[in-house]
Amino acid sequence: MRAFAAWFFLLGAAWAAGYAVSGEVAYQARAPLGAFGGVNRTLKGQVEFDPGSMRLQGQVCVDLSAWDSKEPLRDRHTREMFEVERFPEACLLLKGYDEATGQVLGVLDLHGVRREVAVPVRYRLEGGKLVFSAEFALSLSDYGLKAPSFMGMRVQDRVAVKVEGQGVVR
Repeated sequence: MRAFAAWFFLLGAAWAAGYAVSGEVAYQARAPLGAFGGVNRTLKGQVEFDPGSMRLQGQVCVDLSAWDSKEPLRDRHTREMFEVERFPEACLLLKGYDEATGQVLGVLDLHGVRREVAVPVRYRLEGGKLVFSAEFALSLSDYGLKAPSFMGMRVQDRVAVKVEGQGVVR
């Protein structure tokens, strides 16, 4: 029996994998005259994930100068809001996965502010790929960001964020 338990433990450890992560982050914001959005396809990072123990660690980052809303002026305002010269990236340091709630636990470093977060994530394993998606609301003021305004109309503080990506075994 002891040999079986040891074999099972080693097999589980073999299933743990390191992944090179890539993907995109999209936002949907609201202002008095309607909603608008943008996408950033620079999500990259390294993640270690063991589906047996649900152990998760690593880091993923996004280049804050790469937002594309199809409106150059809006993208310039977004870069100004993030102060990309001082804070070129936003990074999520992964600290774990809570299987009961389906949430990734970590620390989000955005605009020089670090905050503990719990983000609901859906994932599936497809061969050698880890495919994931997440949707959550982010409060700009929580990270010391001042919502952009145009012609006296300010973007609302809460922004909807959607993340989609994949990890390939490295």
